[in-house]
Amino acid sequence: MKKGNIADASCAKCGACVPVCPVCRAEGREIFTARGRMHLLAVRPGPPSVLFADIFSRCLLCGACEQVCPRRLPITQLIIETRSRLPLLYPTSLQKAAVCTILARPVLLDGLVRAGISLRRILALPADSGLRLRLALLEERPAPLEQDNNPATSSLAAHINYFTGCFARHLQPSIAAAVKHLLRRCGISVQIPAGQGCCGLAAWSAGRLDLARELARCNISAFAKTTGPVLASCSSCAAHLLALPSLFAENDPQRLQAQTLADRVREFSAFFSETLPPAESACGLRVFYHDPCHLRFLPDGMSAPRRLLRLAGCVVLEPEESPLCCGQGGLFDMVYPDSSASIFASCAAQALARKPDCITTACSGCLMQHQARLGKKEVKTVHLAVLLEEALI
Repeated sequence: MKKGNIADASCAKCGACVPVCPVCRAEGREIFTARGRMHLLAVRPGPPSVLFADIFSRCLLCGACEQVCPRRLPITQLIIETRSRLPLLYPTSLQKAAVCTILARPVLLDGLVRAGISLRRILALPADSGLRLRLALLEERPAPLEQDNNPATSSLAAHINYFTGCFARHLQPSIAAAVKHLLRRCGISVQIPAGQGCCGLAAWSAGRLDLARELARCNISAFAKTTGPVLASCSSCAAHLLALPSLFAENDPQRLQAQTLADRVREFSAFFSETLPPAESACGLRVFYHDPCHLRFLPDGMSAPRRLLRLAGCVVLEPEESPLCCGQGGLFDMVYPDSSASIFASCAAQALARKPDCITTACSGCLMQHQARLGKKEVKTVHLAVLLEEALI
């Protein structure tokens, strides 16, 4: 961007973004705040250096800065546009590109998951081994995930299309199974359109906008053959699908198709908080709900999951302060593991202080972060769908 851009002209340099930035709190450097990055965009004289690339990669895209910005700057979009111009050969870009390629190729992802499960069976790793904790995220593979052909449910008038996402389809299929069971409890049959793939959030976060559009087209095509709502069990997938139109120019015909799909998307907790029948008796489970950043800044994003947990008879525990980012941030934890661990420590401390029976969330990334860093030693962490299925048995 050239000097005199929107960031230079509009940033008030008030510093409201500084105290809410999780990366700044962890690193103690203002250059990692929105104000610091907006200043760099205004004064950078030439091609981006490796240091410049690192500064713009070291952001969780949590959106906290945008919420407090008095001028409502499109900070996230400016960071994504800057990332899209960074050379692919820079270290942070290469790491993210590799993961995006895997997520964009379901066959490759499925093969790696199966290899990881086999590796877990073979290796005798220490209980606190980082590799063991990562491999523990992978579940044994059940029967292939298919749409609901059960005679008991196929005659139901209500149906919904399920966007499984990468995590529920490949890494932890128990989530998808729980979603299907909950839908049956609501008297709704489920269809799982073939041809769907990664939502594209990781690619977008990495600045790989062409790949994000390719994945968007794939999902638009897959769901264009269906009718009715599209349920996403991952709140971050839902947030990205809702924002699909922004990937395309206003005069691009596919923008309208993206809007058509976005209008059909239903986020897991919002959908089930309106459709799930209340529990016949309270289970009394003390639950700490972790608010994903992609959800907590949306209308009803914090109230819907709590309403849903109370419907299931759970006791909802709240943090003493406002919700904190867990430090996963798409691919942030992979590229900056130490900073991610520091950010997570503050987030986890809030949850553990309440001594919950269980921690839950509806975001696959947040769930993966909690499961990998907490393990099973301190408290169980499960997806909201799995928790609800267990609570309602």
